[in-house]
Amino acid sequence: MAFLKRSGGGRFSLRGINLRLLILCFLCSAYGCMLVFSANYSAGSSMRGAMTQVGATIVGLLLAFFISRFDYEDICRAWPFIAGVSVLLVLLTFTPLGLNVSGTDDTAWLQIGFGKASLTLQPSELLKVAFIITFSLHLSAVRENVSEIRNVLFLCLHALVPIGLIFLQGDDGTALVFVLMFAAMMFAAGLKWQYFAAAFAAIAAAVPLLWFNFLTDDKKGRILAILHPEEYIKTYGWQQYQGIVQMGSGKLFGVGYLSGSNPHLFARNNDLVFTVAAEEFGYIGSLVLLLLLALLILELWRCAKIARDTLGSLLCVGTMAMIGFQSIINIGMNVRLLPIIGITLPFFSQGGTSMLTLYLAIGLVLSVCYYSNVKSTTIHH
Repeated sequence: MAFLKRSGGGRFSLRGINLRLLILCFLCSAYGCMLVFSANYSAGSSMRGAMTQVGATIVGLLLAFFISRFDYEDICRAWPFIAGVSVLLVLLTFTPLGLNVSGTDDTAWLQIGFGKASLTLQPSELLKVAFIITFSLHLSAVRENVSEIRNVLFLCLHALVPIGLIFLQGDDGTALVFVLMFAAMMFAAGLKWQYFAAAFAAIAAAVPLLWFNFLTDDKKGRILAILHPEEYIKTYGWQQYQGIVQMGSGKLFGVGYLSGSNPHLFARNNDLVFTVAAEEFGYIGSLVLLLLLALLILELWRCAKIARDTLGSLLCVGTMAMIGFQSIINIGMNVRLLPIIGITLPFFSQGGTSMLTLYLAIGLVLSVCYYSNVKSTTIHH
């Protein structure tokens, strides 16, 4: 959110920086790095993923600082380039360059480099930030008439581009996050409630059609495992059952850092990283994790409220929706309230691309906060 300004004695001050937001992000990232390291350690896996997580956090923080030095309006003017690159990278996953990471059922990654020097990139993460920027611009442009049917149709078409691309990749979980981001930003822009009621009714009416004609047996099994866990405990519900057993073993204070069990539980460093916190740090550790995320989301909401214009407010709302909905879905998966759909826990799950793109979005919010303060101060004086 700000420039680093020189103060007396030749030192730098952090004047203007939203330190609450930055500290919360850092604490979440630091906690996440600890959990990822432990998950890899207990599984006897390579520590490369944990080191990548640490590196991505450091680079991400610096990136957020760098982005915050520019007015978010100037950044948003580069939307054709940002959107073009993001969409191009996603389209490349449909070519032979697309990569299917072990243990997943979608081709949503690209490999950069060769051999041990290679890195994987998940373009859908960058597309989330691009969508926040382009959709915020679109909504702010029609803000006075957002509920006109013509504008609603064009806004829906806008959202269908990223949602459709990610759905075609086979990443239903990320496509759902885009849908929820779209809904949250439309709500924040003041769309009439009748549209939401109609959308809800349409979705409810489509459920039987989706169930009998579009959902695979695997996806049906994941849903049924939530409704009838005892019947699917050895099949579709096994992963969640094992995770719940691990969380329960942590009790109040946990079994201790690096002392987690069941290292062969799949995605313990990713989708099920919450189980690591609950097992090793107990109920207290789980509560701290939830509190950090809740405070972060509330701070993003505060940033949206103090933004100097509609564009800045929507950038904050989009970032808040991305982090908030991913957190709700991921934790819901871990505690067996929602089916496993491959959604990571922001700042906590292993993933260099995810970490970097989160800090890209945070950098935009920092810029909104800083330049809103600048305008407020200018008007006051």
